[in-house]
Amino acid sequence: MKIFFDVNILLDFFLERSPKQDLINTIFEKLDRNQIQGHVTISVIQTCAYYLKQAKDLPVCKEIIGVICEKFTLVEGDQNSILSAIQSNHTDIEDSIHYFICLNHHMDAIVTSDRDFLKLSKPYLPIITPEELMESHSK
Repeated sequence: MKIFFDVNILLDFFLERSPKQDLINTIFEKLDRNQIQGHVTISVIQTCAYYLKQAKDLPVCKEIIGVICEKFTLVEGDQNSILSAIQSNHTDIEDSIHYFICLNHHMDAIVTSDRDFLKLSKPYLPIITPEELMESHSK
């Protein structure tokens, strides 16, 4: 499964801030076993770096960013992804840009705990919760 990880899932894992931490940890175990192919964009990494630096010291922040780079495949956007995002009806431009990048890279799904991002879900590109990811992966 090619899954795009929204920034909140990465921060939930690395900052251990989720009320469903066991579930998040299980998802990352599946990444480690290559049962899920994780994908992110540079902007996800940059946002993670910002919040990680607020919570951790610089060496730990750099180590975590290194781990993200090892575990996840970096996908790039292009001008068409951005133009599609701003021409869409979506009000969150950042989420919309990620949505169109994922669509162009034929992701199987986007995993997030962002309720507003979940509203963008379409049959051809589902946006799912961590629970839904685990349910679909256990079938």
